[in-house]
Amino acid sequence: MRHNKIKITENDIKKTIKDYLLVKGIFSFPISQGLGSYRGLPDRVMHLNGKVVYLEIKLPSGKMSDWQLAFQQQCVTDGIPYRVIRSLEDLQSIEDKSWNT
Repeated sequence: MRHNKIKITENDIKKTIKDYLLVKGIFSFPISQGLGSYRGLPDRVMHLNGKVVYLEIKLPSGKMSDWQLAFQQQCVTDGIPYRVIRSLEDLQSIEDKSWNT
């Protein structure tokens, strides 16, 4: 008997995050990369309790590039929230901590 595993892609996680934020009524938008874009920008931006939060969406095994790590560090230095999201549960943990603050 052959068992086929369903392979989840990064785009699947991105769509789940987008849909979840939409259902929750939280304003968010994707950052599209293209020619001339600033390297290392995250995948999505959301507004949460009067703050901008950057979301980098990765597979559970996904690695951040040096450019992404540099952007994340710049956010930390500037006091801007930046989260690496690997699942819907990661996003919900932000909700548990900050949605109602």
